[in-house]
Amino acid sequence: MLKKLFLAVISFLPAIFAFKVYAADITPPVSTLTLDPGSPNGNNGWYVTPVTFTLSASDLESGVKTVNYKVDSGIWQTTTFSNTLNLATNPSFETFDPTSNIQTQGWNSLSPDTGAIYTRDSAIYLPQYATKSIKIDATGAGWHYIDNFASNVVTTPYNNMTASVWVKPQAVTQQAFFEVYAILGDNSQVLLSSSSAVTGTSDWVEISSNFTVTQPSAIGVFVRIGVTGTGTAWIDGVTITDSVTTASVDFVVGQDGSHTIQYYSTDQADNLETSSCTSPTINCRSMKIDQTPPGNWHNSGAFRGLFGASHELYVYTEVEDTTSGLSTFTDKYQYKVDTQESFGRYSNILSCSSTWQEGSWVILISPPFQPGVHSAYLLTPKTNFCNSNWKVCKTVRFRSEDMAGNIATKDFCINGPWIKLSGEGIVKSNNIIDMLSEPEEYNTDGLIETTGNLSNFFTSSANLRVTSAPPNTGVDYDNLLALAAQNPTEISNIVSTSGTYLIDGDYELKNSTIPGSYDDASFTQIVFINGDLLISNPIEISNASAALFIVNGNVNISKNVDLVGVAIFADGTINNAYDAQEGQTTNTLTWEGIFAANKFMLKRTLQGTNNANTPSDEFFYEPKYLVQVSGYFKGSKARWISVE
Repeated sequence: MLKKLFLAVISFLPAIFAFKVYAADITPPVSTLTLDPGSPNGNNGWYVTPVTFTLSASDLESGVKTVNYKVDSGIWQTTTFSNTLNLATNPSFETFDPTSNIQTQGWNSLSPDTGAIYTRDSAIYLPQYATKSIKIDATGAGWHYIDNFASNVVTTPYNNMTASVWVKPQAVTQQAFFEVYAILGDNSQVLLSSSSAVTGTSDWVEISSNFTVTQPSAIGVFVRIGVTGTGTAWIDGVTITDSVTTASVDFVVGQDGSHTIQYYSTDQADNLETSSCTSPTINCRSMKIDQTPPGNWHNSGAFRGLFGASHELYVYTEVEDTTSGLSTFTDKYQYKVDTQESFGRYSNILSCSSTWQEGSWVILISPPFQPGVHSAYLLTPKTNFCNSNWKVCKTVRFRSEDMAGNIATKDFCINGPWIKLSGEGIVKSNNIIDMLSEPEEYNTDGLIETTGNLSNFFTSSANLRVTSAPPNTGVDYDNLLALAAQNPTEISNIVSTSGTYLIDGDYELKNSTIPGSYDDASFTQIVFINGDLLISNPIEISNASAALFIVNGNVNISKNVDLVGVAIFADGTINNAYDAQEGQTTNTLTWEGIFAANKFMLKRTLQGTNNANTPSDEFFYEPKYLVQVSGYFKGSKARWISVE
């Protein structure tokens, strides 16, 4: 009697615990790379936004151990996983079983099911996972599925688990997906979760579900995979693991340019997936990103033809696009004249008595260029700007598009104000430099450095330009005050002696507050102004002197001032003509020293056509400040070398 009871218990155990014997794992895992956006969202195969990559791996036996990838020539990035052993029996349907109603070990279809035909298919299967799949050809309404209830996976209550399945849908009218069920101690079933779903027609796609065994009496789990509605679906590569961590990694590529992503995975048996970017490519993906519209507008101007009025002009500029290059037949222009408030064109661009067409564009007559060139010359046809009142900007708006579909417009003011910087210093912007007009020659003889990648209508005769540079930090009022080598002496008006001084509050530089000897005495001084600075009179110092004003607020310069001969650092805005009215003309403002601010507001416009040859602001860089002022700050060092 005892022997019979013992044998009965032994025969009952496999049904409860679904005991599984694992063979040696000699098959590498399979990696898949998906992109979001899934296809280029620009023109000509270019992405115009950062791309999120999801690298997933699956292994039907010992489970995934590592997922690895690198971008371009960067170092390999590795993520390690555990608890990925696949617990599903016969996950790729390779083992034949004549007792199963779909002739594959451990899997069965709902029987009877008159609305579908089930086949163990050797013609279509997931290539990496041997030579078989299950094909469900659904011809009627309802839920048509296979499941592994007969060889379910042993589990414990409250276990965290993951299941995944590869599905290839064809003309599926509703959905192809799977459900996860718990088996309770009384052999009943409870739905735990549903996977993501696919529909229509597509290539192989992996669907998955993370779930928790919430039933306190659960002894196992199984999956039910199938189709609702009509259509065909192939099923392959089933995994069930004791983990809620799927073997996947997300990373973002956001830098402009062409990129190559190489990837591979390993499994717990140390099988290594093949990866190569040489022909033929294996686990290698190329893509290209261009998020930056055309820019770096330069060499702009206007000229008259042989005939016609002086205000009938051809207008020109050059534009660049360093990544995808410039497209053809997409460049055009519109303009604005004194009598119109918005951009557009006259129906006859040579007649200001024709109909004004607000918002309309005119095709350029630029010389032909090949698609994808990185620089192009844009030229308007002769355009009548209606009058020769050059005190008011006659503005042309150019439009350019790159091969990726990024569009840029740039306004150019004919005879508009421009600035000039001499002394081979550095012009640094914590953003881009975007001017409204430019001189016939160059704006500076030194280095142009921008945090952004554009420098519009602003060029250097030295052809020195640094883009995407880090912003300047740590040079504001509070930081410089803390770095002062000696405690500042508080004063009410500036003095013509050396030292470090502090004016606590707003201050105005005018005749009554500037010492009579200030322009010819010899001194070096730092003046901290804990407020705003107003410059109402020209201020000048001798060549032997150095004066640096460090301002906690804004600096406002009167339109009547034509010389600022001291260095200024401001936390706020430097306004070069705060009291100038719209359209009011001014004289050129000469700056001598070094200057820094959160923002420069340059509002000066010269009379008539003087802007064509004379800058509205002329900056002269004074290198003496590097030497004379450095000793007034703690930790300041300067090293001079001779360069031949």
